[in-house]
Amino acid sequence: MEWDESKRQQNLTKHNLDFLDAACVLESPFRLDVDTVRNFEHRTQSFAYVFDYLAVLSVVHTDNGKRIISFRRAGREEREVYHEWLANEFDEREKRDPCRNRVSP
Repeated sequence: MEWDESKRQQNLTKHNLDFLDAACVLESPFRLDVDTVRNFEHRTQSFAYVFDYLAVLSVVHTDNGKRIISFRRAGREEREVYHEWLANEFDEREKRDPCRNRVSP
């Protein structure tokens, strides 16, 4: 994962989130990824809880890999969409998991 250092500093000042902590979003088992195309660029917005609030990590896909362009708190509408996804997705996963009610020996 790469980023522009001046963009990192701007993001830290504006959103109080450091690109160095982006791995917290990417490593979350409760991460929602939304792929988009903007200005002819493939982008992914990843949503996950970090530091006790829902964060949004935006990356652009380049020939060299992925570049972080923003890391911020989610807005109200984004939180609503995420919570709806979380309720539906994880309820469905649990229903499909044949081991969900097993007790470890």
